[in-house]
Amino acid sequence: MDVRAWIIGFTWLAVMVIASTYLSIGKISLDTDIAVGLLVIVGFIVTFAVAFGLEYYQTQMDKEKPSTKTLAQMSTELTEMKSMVNELTKKVDAIQKDLEE
Repeated sequence: MDVRAWIIGFTWLAVMVIASTYLSIGKISLDTDIAVGLLVIVGFIVTFAVAFGLEYYQTQMDKEKPSTKTLAQMSTELTEMKSMVNELTKKVDAIQKDLEE
C-alpha cells in the first residue's frame, strides 16, 4: 500500500476516536458539534493535502534541485574563493606587520 493511504487512513481513525470520545464526554451540544465539525474539516484538509498537494510540491522541489554538474561547479568555485580569501588574509597580515614596524 502507498504511504499516503496509510496517512489518510490513520488521520480518519484519529478523527473518529477523538470525535467519539469528545461526544461521549461532552454529550451532544453546540460546542461539541463545532469541535467535531472542526475535526472533520482538519481530516478533509489532511486528506486532500496528502493526496494531491504534497506530490505537487515534491515535483516542484525536484525541478529546482541543482544538477550534479552545477554542484561540482559550485564546489570548485567555493574552493577557489577559499584559497583567494586565504591569500588576501596573508597579504593583510603582511601589511599589518609592516605598519606595526
